Amino acid sequence: MTQITGKTGNYGYRVYYRDSNGKRHSINKKGFKRKSDAVAAAAEIENKKYNYGISDLETATFGDYFEQWSNTYKIGRFSTSTDEKYKYATKLIKEKFGNTPLKKVTKIQYQQFLDNYGSTHTKDSTSRINGYIRASLQDALDEKIITRDFTRNAVLSGGANKDPDLKFLETEEASQLKKLAYERASVYDISSAIIVFAISTGARFAEIIGMTYDCIDFENRTITINKTYDYKTRSGFGPTKNKQSMRTIPVDAELIKFLKKLQLQQRSLFLKQGFKNKHNFVFINNRYNIPSDNAANKVLINYERKLKTKNKITMHGLRHTHASILIAKGISLDYVSERLGHSSTAITIKTYVHLLQDTRKENEDRTVRLMNDL
Repeated sequence: MTQITGKTGNYGYRVYYRDSNGKRHSINKKGFKRKSDAVAAAAEIENKKYNYGISDLETATFGDYFEQWSNTYKIGRFSTSTDEKYKYATKLIKEKFGNTPLKKVTKIQYQQFLDNYGSTHTKDSTSRINGYIRASLQDALDEKIITRDFTRNAVLSGGANKDPDLKFLETEEASQLKKLAYERASVYDISSAIIVFAISTGARFAEIIGMTYDCIDFENRTITINKTYDYKTRSGFGPTKNKQSMRTIPVDAELIKFLKKLQLQQRSLFLKQGFKNKHNFVFINNRYNIPSDNAANKVLINYERKLKTKNKITMHGLRHTHASILIAKGISLDYVSERLGHSSTAITIKTYVHLLQDTRKENEDRTVRLMNDL
């Protein structure tokens, strides 16, 4: 049902529809100079109603729409940290736009939102928020909830990103750290065991503590990363960050030998104590605990102090250290990306562009020598 309202110079329409629960709603708009314009606009809504249906989100606020979209397509499908990022984005949108309907958000309002956010955050962070919102709008366009994308041509701002050179150890430092950690690593010092594993594999912390013994192929010297563990809420296993993060990678003989030793230690100790490692955790200590990243970082910091490393890094820095060593040694970018579980090589290039620039001159010299020898 449609009603045309108003008088000369200010006509409007009201189109009624029912939601999926049978509850009656309406969509209205005023400000048409001619009655025929209001009739034509209402006809478009009626046509949409009968051909596509009108979504319950037609009148939703920007914040409510994004929240429902992220709950439907993102929350619970990836890692806990990813969930938190989408929840944070929802909070930002609701704080800035309040009760503003999604359909009424303007490009200027959105640009002001990005500029305000960028004034206190890095450009990478601003880009991530914009990416989340833009993805949600593509679905809103598909569902014909909106007719335009207010994120199109948005200008991203923000402070400089953290210097990537501060995020990893030099090769010699990594070698010394690995040696020290191996000396202490055991069921009684599981954080040191985690450090060894991180240097050797480049795995993310949540992937490491999510490792179970069925994911280790001792004979073929490979490990399979197919899940994570929520070390913040202790709520159990979760999915990897993305599809590409599910991977099987070869590891060195020294690591395999250590993991065998660790498993025997745990079996012997737990048998005496009457404890059953029902989840088959690899990195579980003598007190049956899975360490947090804070606990592992404290051990790492002590090692860095002892070694007097040039840079002070966290556990995530060991992932960058692993990657930097591979890139510096000429390992192909495709393989590094695959080993790290990046969603694409573009992510690897963006993250380690400084290292790629460092190796460019070496590659140029090698190319010239090859041509001379041809």
